[in-house]
Amino acid sequence: MLNIRVFLLAIVLLFASSPQAKGQADKPAVSREQAAALAQERYPGKIVKVQTENKQYRIRVLQADGRVVTVLVDGQSGRVKRDGI
Repeated sequence: MLNIRVFLLAIVLLFASSPQAKGQADKPAVSREQAAALAQERYPGKIVKVQTENKQYRIRVLQADGRVVTVLVDGQSGRVKRDGI
């Protein structure tokens, strides 16, 4: 009887911890604010819009000359690249 209780307790603990582990894996390592700062460092200007798409951020930056640049920032690594290049 004690073995069954231990076994059931182990099963409950195993399944109880799974959503927490999954939630941490899905959460981006880079926040929206950090992504905006990274984009602004690489492409100076005013941040116009920040969108979250598929574990990355799409950020629109209004530059001093009036052009709007779309920048992608990876939500896990923080890698910055210009959209379309």
